[in-house]
Amino acid sequence: MSRFIFVQPHLRFGGAERQTVIVANALVSRGHEVDVVLFGSGGGLAADLDERIGLHVLGIERHVRTLQVAFRLERILADLPPALVIVKLWSAVLTCALIDRRARAVRHTFVYCEDLDPTAHHEFIPLGRLKRHVVGAVFRSRQYVVANSSPVAERMQRTYRLARRPVVTPVVVDPALRDEPLLDRAARQTGRAEVVSVGSLVPLKGLDVTLAALRTLDRPVRWTVVGDGPLAAELAGFHDPTGRLTVRLTGGVRDPHRFVREADLLVHSSRSEAWGAVVLEALAIGTPVVASDTIGPVEMRSRLGVRPDLLELYPVGRVGDLARILQTRLDSPRPTPEDCAAYVAPFSVDAAVVQWEQRSAAWAEVSR
Repeated sequence: MSRFIFVQPHLRFGGAERQTVIVANALVSRGHEVDVVLFGSGGGLAADLDERIGLHVLGIERHVRTLQVAFRLERILADLPPALVIVKLWSAVLTCALIDRRARAVRHTFVYCEDLDPTAHHEFIPLGRLKRHVVGAVFRSRQYVVANSSPVAERMQRTYRLARRPVVTPVVVDPALRDEPLLDRAARQTGRAEVVSVGSLVPLKGLDVTLAALRTLDRPVRWTVVGDGPLAAELAGFHDPTGRLTVRLTGGVRDPHRFVREADLLVHSSRSEAWGAVVLEALAIGTPVVASDTIGPVEMRSRLGVRPDLLELYPVGRVGDLARILQTRLDSPRPTPEDCAAYVAPFSVDAAVVQWEQRSAAWAEVSR
């Protein structure tokens, strides 16, 4: 049995946060002891954590209070037995770097994770260049650094000037999705195409590209947008004078998959995407995907094979290309849900959990 502690700012509705829940639940189900430490509120996906997982909420919603977070986090870690501490997202990286060499925390083995494209993500967050500079210094000076895909590992090494290429632990598909009943879309008679997008409502996600492409279509379409963010008001105010395009906002929800199941296509137009777990999740439940050719979807296609009927890519930001693909795909025969699920089968949670188990044992031995 090993001990694992996940440290990150929050568990709001999002791909990186959902990955933490999936892996943490899988680890505890295999007999390991798992704790999760969050900076802010324990809402969102925290309710999906296995009840055997220890949940610790520091109660600090503003991540800029790094010193205050570090002080409370150090006290939490001092009370927990030695463990592999998996640090995710930049604010957690900066916080843990302040304490990982102090006496009360040095009993633990800290592993720093990157699930973003460091060549572009900084452009979409406040003080992004400064944060990237500081995060790079942390990664260069720490022994254990992990990426969520091979392209991210390569870009980390180049961007952060790392002496070693980070090891890779892949993103996984929630095994619970395989147990859900498949939707018989042939029985649905709505008279319109159903398109869905899932993610934060921020410029990074390219929702404006999707909207512009959908407006060119000569058919009734309902676009369901699942997520929260500053663009919600703008999307809520959208009105199509032709009456063909309807936009439905759901807000952030614990189970976005019910909206994905009813869609003909999931469109993922992100301007920068290190992976894009929602792409795999959509395919796992039988909904084909059209995505921008950022490094995550490109890596997926290289590993799973070229199947444009299941996963089709278009150049980032190219409205015309996306519109032409949508026009064609909405007229094409649908792949079977079983075919979609088989396509993403290589991304099982078991493989990722075994990697964490092996690394926990090896790195703990080195740290002794």
